[in-house]
Amino acid sequence: MTPATLADVRAWIQVPASVVTDPQLQSVMDAELELQGVACRLPATTPPGETPAALVQALYRRCGREVAARGVPLGMMGADAEYGPARLSRWDAEVDRLEGPYRVLVFG
Repeated sequence: MTPATLADVRAWIQVPASVVTDPQLQSVMDAELELQGVACRLPATTPPGETPAALVQALYRRCGREVAARGVPLGMMGADAEYGPARLSRWDAEVDRLEGPYRVLVFG
């Protein structure tokens, strides 16, 4: 699969340019690609210029979470009467599932 473009990410997260400008979304995408590149490695059999579909989907989710979290100050969501404020989760299980086969395991 070809790597995700800015237009692909915008279409997937369905956020108009009036809410998140192209430079803002490109910045989010660059940061998430960098983080994904540190955490994951492509198999040697991956053709040049191609990205596994699972990593493209994980990038969409990473960008969607980042854009959605912009309006959540300090990672705290609305208060519940019984349990109080809820914290935005640091991890996305779906991103972990999609990136799992490509994750670099570090020992030591």
